[in-house]
This record gives sequence, structure tokens and C-alpha cells, in this order.
Amino acid sequence: MDQIFVNYRREGGAYAAALLDELLSEQFGEDRVFRASRSILAGSDFARSILSAVEGCSVMLVIIDAEWSGKFDIPENDASPTCDWVLREIEEAFKFGRLVIPVLLSGVGRLCARDLPESVAFLADLQYLRFDYRNIRKDSDYMVEQLIRACPDIAMIKDSDCQGSVLLRWIRRLSRSLGQGGEK
Repeated sequence: MDQIFVNYRREGGAYAAALLDELLSEQFGEDRVFRASRSILAGSDFARSILSAVEGCSVMLVIIDAEWSGKFDIPENDASPTCDWVLREIEEAFKFGRLVIPVLLSGVGRLCARDLPESVAFLADLQYLRFDYRNIRKDSDYMVEQLIRACPDIAMIKDSDCQGSVLLRWIRRLSRSLGQGGEK
């Protein structure tokens, strides 16, 4: 079961999604972070793989660049499933009651519900995280902290490449940084 689903648009958020995938995979293990272009095997049914990963995730990170809300391709009064996979993934996450966290990239302001499709307008009300190119390590460390607080079970998953749990490693890192900050 994938724990963290990274939702992004190839046009603007792909670089940030790939970087977040790598940083979060370091913390939680590669098998616990789902990013379609890395996680779906060649020859697999794309739609089935995506929908299964959304259903199985604990949290979805929605990567939002400056042009994100203007890229929805939604025909008026169309009740059929959309071909906009970014939208569909978010709708599915809401349908399954998953935690959805908007991640605003450098320079992006808060979302406005009136700029979003009705089915995902609730995103504008959700507390967001920032991921700024000037603060990559700080922002990703804070994101890890927030993910652990929101979904403690993510931190307890052991990764064969890591010593102990993510939570234990995070606590050790925090202890080291507090120890360094207190010494002069």
C-alpha cells in the first residue's frame, strides 16, 4: 500500500514532484511514495494503477504551481469522468476520505475556491504547506514533520534500507539539531 501520493501537473509541477519524491523517499522509503511517472510499471494499466494508488494512500500531496488552477480542462455540465488526471486523482482522494494537503510552490498564493472546479473547491479551505526552491531542505523537513503528525502510521513503517523507523530517525535528527543550536 502506497502511503504518500504525489499529485502534480507535468507542465509546471513535475520538477518539484520529482524532488519531493526523492526527498520523501529518503525519509519514508521509495515504496511508500507514489509518483505516477516513477511508480507505474511499463505496460501496466495506467488508470487502474492510479486509482488503486489513490485508494491505498494515507495522504495526497497536491503540488501547485503558479499556473495550476488555470489548467483545468472541464467541459460545462459534463457528468462523465474527466480526462484531467490531476482533477480526477484529487476527486478520488476526497471520495475515499484521504488527507489532502496542498503544497504551494515558490511564489504561489493561497488558493481561491472560485478559481477551482466545484468538485475540488474545498482545496482552498485546507491548510497548505510551502515548497520553495530557496528552502528545499527546511521545507521538506517541515513537510516530513507535518506528515508524521497527521499520519503517525507512516512513520512507523520500516524500510529495509534504513536503520529503524522514520519517526526514530526524525527524532534523532531533531535532537542533534537542538543540541547544536544550544551550544555556543
